[in-house]
Amino acid sequence: MKKFEIKDIESIRKLKNYTKRYSFLIILNILLALISSATASSPIALIKRLFDDGIIGGNEKDILYAAGAMILLAVVGAVLIYWNTILSTMISSSIYKNIVDDIFIKIQTLDMEYFSGTKTGELMVKVMNDPGNINTLIQETFNMVYEIFTAVILLGLAIYLDWKLTLGVLLVAPVLIISVRRYSSKLKSSGKERQEAIGTLNSKLQETLSGIRVIKAFATERTEIRDFKKKSLGLKKAEMRTARYNAKSSSITGGLNYIIMAMMLVFGGYRVLRGEHFTAGDFIAIVGAIGSMYTPVKRAISRYNNISVNIPSIGRVFEILEIEPGINDRENSINFEEFKNDIVFSDVEFSYKDSNEKILKGINLNVKKGETVALVGNSGGGKSTIVNLIPRFFDVTGGNITIDGIDIRDYKVKSLRKKIGIVPQETFLFAGTIISNIKYGNPEASEEDVIEAAKKANAHEFIGNLENGYETEIGERGVKLSGGQKQRIAIARAILENPQILILDEATSALDNESERLVQDALEKLMEGKTTFVIAHRLSTIENSDKIAVIQQGELKELGKHDELLQLNGIYSGLYNKSFKN
Repeated sequence: MKKFEIKDIESIRKLKNYTKRYSFLIILNILLALISSATASSPIALIKRLFDDGIIGGNEKDILYAAGAMILLAVVGAVLIYWNTILSTMISSSIYKNIVDDIFIKIQTLDMEYFSGTKTGELMVKVMNDPGNINTLIQETFNMVYEIFTAVILLGLAIYLDWKLTLGVLLVAPVLIISVRRYSSKLKSSGKERQEAIGTLNSKLQETLSGIRVIKAFATERTEIRDFKKKSLGLKKAEMRTARYNAKSSSITGGLNYIIMAMMLVFGGYRVLRGEHFTAGDFIAIVGAIGSMYTPVKRAISRYNNISVNIPSIGRVFEILEIEPGINDRENSINFEEFKNDIVFSDVEFSYKDSNEKILKGINLNVKKGETVALVGNSGGGKSTIVNLIPRFFDVTGGNITIDGIDIRDYKVKSLRKKIGIVPQETFLFAGTIISNIKYGNPEASEEDVIEAAKKANAHEFIGNLENGYETEIGERGVKLSGGQKQRIAIARAILENPQILILDEATSALDNESERLVQDALEKLMEGKTTFVIAHRLSTIENSDKIAVIQQGELKELGKHDELLQLNGIYSGLYNKSFKN
């Protein structure tokens, strides 16, 4: 139990940087809660006068005074509660926005290795659901403060009227406290389990939507449905555990309330009958105060349980916020202005974190400005890893890569990537218009520049045939376009960016013959005058390359021109005869 409490305190402390921005509003909100709870509780204090002096004493003025005061307090209390609620929502929603913004900003700084090891669905839960849970937690905390103030004021009023009777009937309170503490710890655990189950389910849904074409092609719908149902069952079980703990806590609270009221009626009624300076007004006021405590106490416990369920979300959010990206600008790093001479790989090695397996082993390669280098080899050999090291999507774990004699880690990351254009095998387009996608890498480009880039990419003609031309909405991931059309949009985007170094990752491998011809022609225009790394698919691209690097099992096995490598009658010759030769 103690372990949970320490962990909870540490989690809540992490919110300090967010809450201190709104310190004044939080203090004001607490004061409003105190005043509004005092106002809501005050009518109980008028009951004694209403009964003893008004009804039993026969004084009509006291009846009118008490009733009028109750109406006034009700109006004032309603206004205070309104503003208390508005202020609570303003604070919690502001903190929610700040957290979501910071998570999104943090995501932009994270290394590619983080994304390769994190499921999209789980990340979506941490970005959207967990901050939402923190929002709920903050609102519930403010509401619980109000309920606690109300309960304490009512208890104080009851003690003031008759402390012996009040304390006597509250002997069962320790049972209530113990049960609340017991089930709150269980709720924290089930809350964390619930969020993890939601993440798993979201990941499955994300994966299914992305791979729906493959699922249908292999007719594996039943398998996917069974797997999804299994994961959704896990979420249901977590939800049911949370509901059971909440239900047990609520049932104990409700039962104890009836016990307290029964004790109050017995002892209070007995004292009225004995006439021990205890009037009917005292009795009714204390019964009213203790009875009125039930609702705020019950709500406070319910809110405390909700807070317990949502506390794990703080830790999950800060799991992201506290990640330190490994790829950063070094101290005294410089801008990469212009590529002048060469790119050199010197004994380059690479392995993923927490893995002893070397993906690349001692790669040595010198690429002069303006050269085209084709990377060939079996799948999984390390070709994509090599090109991913150039823009520092990953950093070498051994050796170094230099551009113009300077280690690429000594360049500012953004300035380096701005000079590198990438056309991947699977083109990613953003939801929006065609023109916004083409201008993505160069937002300041004019419409004329966009059209010129589209013409060079062999995209202008099909864009012109669309109903809204360049203003056509292409849907999420460019779903309204064919593969070849998306690829040409991506090439137009790269042309407009005008990179000095170009990376083509099997950019035509998934296209039909006609689309491949158009895309290949566009790529050749894009490659003019640029230093290009090609993970090759098309024979003509390989044959015309200045250098061909044969990569197998993370090693550079052969290097040379097409004819030179054929004469070696080695690995490249075998690949050529098997995969490329018609």
